[in-house]
Amino acid sequence: MKKVLLVTSISALLATSIFADNVVGSVNGIPIYQSEAENAIKVLSGGKTTYGQLKPEEKKQLVNILAPSKLVEKAAKNELSEKEKTAAISAMWMQKKMAGVGATDSEAQAIYDKIKASSKDQSKVPTFDKVKESIKMQIRQNKVIKSLMSGAKIVAK
Repeated sequence: MKKVLLVTSISALLATSIFADNVVGSVNGIPIYQSEAENAIKVLSGGKTTYGQLKPEEKKQLVNILAPSKLVEKAAKNELSEKEKTAAISAMWMQKKMAGVGATDSEAQAIYDKIKASSKDQSKVPTFDKVKESIKMQIRQNKVIKSLMSGAKIVAK
């Protein structure tokens, strides 16, 4: 009996939280929720404004800002294959992880120096300043992959 009450209470709580999220607009019938508007205005205002503080015209502008992402989301869900969805999720995950990993200028310089030293025509090697950010991105990616692989148990058959 206690389990039934607990499950019922949790279900009611979840349902209440879902329905408590008011629809503040829509695009092609796709609802735009207040929580989404709150998150967007928080980012846009640097946390200084809430959706409730906006004037009606500003609320409409915010809904117009959110509309394209809703259309893109629906199109992606409808048009991408499962393989493409998996690839997109993997790429997003990698970007998220890479954002939390550091790469120093000295690490990038060391790799640049190795590449330049191994080049047959040094005049064709771009300057460090032109490739520094690309090298740092590769370093961050390699660090994420190394972290993943450190705990991996690989079996070949």
